[in-house]
Amino acid sequence: MLAQPPALEGNAPGRGAVGLLRGLLIHGLDIRVVAPRYAHAANGAVPADLPVEIVDVPMIGQTTRTQLERLRYPRGSLLRPLAQCVRELSSGVDVVHFDETETAWCNAGVSRPASLHIHFRTLRDRPVPPPWRHEFRFVAEYVAAEVVASRRYRFLVANSIEVGKSLRRLNRQATVTVAPFSLEPSHYPPAPVDGPPCAGIIGAGYWPPTATSIDRLVRRVWPKVHRAVPAARLLIAGRDTARLSRVSPAPPGVEYLGEVDAAAAFLSQLSLLLYPATRGSGVKVKVLEAMACAVPVVTTPSGAEGVAANAGIIICDSDEELAATAVRLLQDVHERRERGAEGRAVFLRDHSPGPATVPLVELFRHMAESAA
Repeated sequence: MLAQPPALEGNAPGRGAVGLLRGLLIHGLDIRVVAPRYAHAANGAVPADLPVEIVDVPMIGQTTRTQLERLRYPRGSLLRPLAQCVRELSSGVDVVHFDETETAWCNAGVSRPASLHIHFRTLRDRPVPPPWRHEFRFVAEYVAAEVVASRRYRFLVANSIEVGKSLRRLNRQATVTVAPFSLEPSHYPPAPVDGPPCAGIIGAGYWPPTATSIDRLVRRVWPKVHRAVPAARLLIAGRDTARLSRVSPAPPGVEYLGEVDAAAAFLSQLSLLLYPATRGSGVKVKVLEAMACAVPVVTTPSGAEGVAANAGIIICDSDEELAATAVRLLQDVHERRERGAEGRAVFLRDHSPGPATVPLVELFRHMAESAA
């Protein structure tokens, strides 16, 4: 069960779901998939080769009943519209896999072994706001969902060692499997990276780790880069990022593009991805997409989480290191090409659908055998 439809240009979980499902099919698994579709969401088109049953989920108003249900089932809005469908689809299968915490409650009445995939940890992604702010309830519900849902399952899945360790602390009886995040390689052709010097970042501006990264980049890192390479441009793209231009006005060389049609087309314009992540958990899809496009990445330890160390990613800590490294790459086409090629090779080795889903296939086999 997915939390949203698989789509090559959907949100991060939707993009990862394409790689997940294609990987399982590559390994010969017979899969049945159900995913909700919200009327207000930008879901994207589901690839025709994937066996997905889409269930339209209506918007539910805030009533006393729904608020009480959220206390009992945090992030459980899919329970009522989809639990029955999941029970019916799970009849006769060997194992059931739930992706993201909002799907966790739909295992009610499922008799087969079930696993839950938790992609990130909220408290590593954002600070806890004061209790009187609206965001506090949002953060509290996410945290509660992670804690309660992880203790509901015997088998847990994470995309990074760091998230996996945190899940083990929440549920010491669970089997925790770390499986690399996967994307479809054919959707990300290699970029030339030999054009005029151009750095960039892409992501959802409403997501706090992305917003804080863009703010750090525009205010503290890019001015240092621009002084050294006045001809360089910085492109900022992604849903809701145009709003950030009102918070961090564009200094010289910076362009806010807003939402773009395709991440790969945006990345093909860049010399490098410059991503000064200040916090965040789990794999950052923008980093994997840049690697897939053979675009070198300059980021921080948080930005590189869940990806094997390789020459395609240069990890820095301070603003000065980030800026100096970006300047060097913007001025050296040969180094950009070499590092980009290495990053793409590691992406294909670790994060293409076949290799990335090997740990999941082994987990599902173990789950099935444990129930036999």
